[in-house]
Amino acid sequence: MRSTLAVSFAFLILTAHTATVGQTLEEGLAFARAGKQHEAKGVYEAILKKDSQNAEAHYRLGMIFLGQRLRDVDKAVEHMEEAVEINPKEANYQHGLGAAYGTEAQSAGVFRQAILAPRVKKAFAKAVELNPRHIEAHIGLARYYQQAPGIMGGDMDKAWLEAEIIIGLDEVQGRTFKASLFEKEKKMPEAENEYKTLLGNRPADWKAWRAAGFFYLRQQRTDDAIASFTKYTEMRPDTADSFTRLAQAHIQKKDADRAIALLQKSLTMDRDYWPAVSILGSAYELKGQKKEALETYQRLLAANLTEDQRKNVEKKIKELSN
Repeated sequence: MRSTLAVSFAFLILTAHTATVGQTLEEGLAFARAGKQHEAKGVYEAILKKDSQNAEAHYRLGMIFLGQRLRDVDKAVEHMEEAVEINPKEANYQHGLGAAYGTEAQSAGVFRQAILAPRVKKAFAKAVELNPRHIEAHIGLARYYQQAPGIMGGDMDKAWLEAEIIIGLDEVQGRTFKASLFEKEKKMPEAENEYKTLLGNRPADWKAWRAAGFFYLRQQRTDDAIASFTKYTEMRPDTADSFTRLAQAHIQKKDADRAIALLQKSLTMDRDYWPAVSILGSAYELKGQKKEALETYQRLLAANLTEDQRKNVEKKIKELSN
């Protein structure tokens, strides 16, 4: 009886510990989704102090270090390698490792790139093997085929093939990705046709209209961008982003008054939505309202910006202060 009680008591302790760790992981994820990367980082680091073999905590911490706000590529690689070593059969971890190696390769020298390239490809390919429906891994593999030189396994035929696979998994992401391949090759009619096909197939999907809007913005086709983002706002009148992007298109059209009205609506929904604050500063600049622009950019300094974003804001403030 005593032995049975001891086993039961040990089981209760174990399950209670597992529940606590699970809750803490979810707490970290909630912080990350809310843009509170420092808080999320603290949660995952606390978990790893108690349990250095927690693969999920390593993975999530690695993703934070891959992000723009707390970017540290060396630490990202370190934590992704740990996650994969602990559990090599998790597709997310393999994808994270490929992303970490790929990010390191972007700023590495030629010899280091030659070492990293096969690791990038191997990790993405392994992720796809483990989970054939892992969209981000397919995109990572396709980007590799697109960008790597032929001697390192680059192959545009395989990139196009991956694009078709992604379309089969998620048409919005797939056609948007395929259009980006056409854009890279300066084939704008073909790129636009992907968006037209997407909108024809998925007219009720706000993500399709948002993606098309950004394409038209990049092409300086402002009226088409406004039309696309207008559809986005009609489908998602509950989000600050929809009105912000429509305002962005009106800025491109030099219609500052309309942009300001849209941004004010956006900021009533989320007063801390920093893209809206940033574009509002641009709108005031466009109107020649230097004082209002300066105050708006100063407000941005309280946002959770990346280092580069903060430098750009500080530069704007300096320009407007002179």
